Amino acid sequence: MSSSKRGRKRNDNLPPNRARDVQRAFRARRAAHLQALEQRVTELEEENAYLRQTLHLPPANRPPLGRGPTGKDRP
Repeated sequence: MSSSKRGRKRNDNLPPNRARDVQRAFRARRAAHLQALEQRVTELEEENAYLRQTLHLPPANRPPLGRGPTGKDRP
């Protein structure tokens, strides 16, 4: 019986410091993308509230979204 590991295989061809740099760059891109998405959600919520007010519709009955990677941080 072979002992295979789960998950993505590491690229052992990369030197350790290069792998660390690649991971750091990935985390930075992910954080920037998440921040852009949070900004867009905020803008769309404001636009939605404005349009609802303009059309004389009741406000959306939703709790505000959280912030951060888990969505549990208060806005």
